Amino acid sequence: MPERSALAAELALGLLEGADRASALRLVLSDPGFAAEVDSWRARMAPLYDGFADVAPPSGLMARIDQAIDAEAAADQVTTLMPAPRAQGGWKIATFAASAVAAMLALALVWPSPQSPGPAPQEKADVAVAQLTGPIDGLLLTARYDSSTSEMLVRVEGMPVTETEPELWIVPADGQPRRLGRLLRGGVTRIAIPEGHRKFIDPVSELILTMEPRVLHDPDRPSAPTVAQGRLQRI
Repeated sequence: MPERSALAAELALGLLEGADRASALRLVLSDPGFAAEVDSWRARMAPLYDGFADVAPPSGLMARIDQAIDAEAAADQVTTLMPAPRAQGGWKIATFAASAVAAMLALALVWPSPQSPGPAPQEKADVAVAQLTGPIDGLLLTARYDSSTSEMLVRVEGMPVTETEPELWIVPADGQPRRLGRLLRGGVTRIAIPEGHRKFIDPVSELILTMEPRVLHDPDRPSAPTVAQGRLQRI
């Protein structure tokens, strides 16, 4: 994979941190071609994010992992796959596992296997996804619309604390924003798309985020500048 494509994939997968992430985000804003490549990766990942609920690890999990690593029988079983000294401890094993999961996800996106297990897609369901980014460092929105339920699920990450509220809008080909609803500052917001707005779920439409007063001056148009945006893509 070319270095530029790899950088786009790493940004979409959330593998970049600190100065590397800031540099990549600046490139997104200055280079439309790179931004399109990042959006393509994020659009392919969006269904994976929204298809699974967040689950907290059970209490005492790390202690059990450490015990398994320290056990001679367990060490004999994993030595050919992961020949790491026992003194490294549970936290390095967890880091290895996280890196392996990220690598496996990247491979699955590049080279999907028809035998791979996963949720069966609903027949005739029209699904559209979008990733919204902007100049606010760390702010990322992932939107997924399913025509079978006429609902849009929007996951928000990195929302700063402000006195204004996040509002989601859809901007179709005519350039006139239509309000979809107010979002939670974190986690997933479920929005029932009004019947009159469903016709705008189209690849020529964009989703935008603005930070509005708690009481909207005009619910039919934004009163604040766009802080994140992304184009809808059908999958």
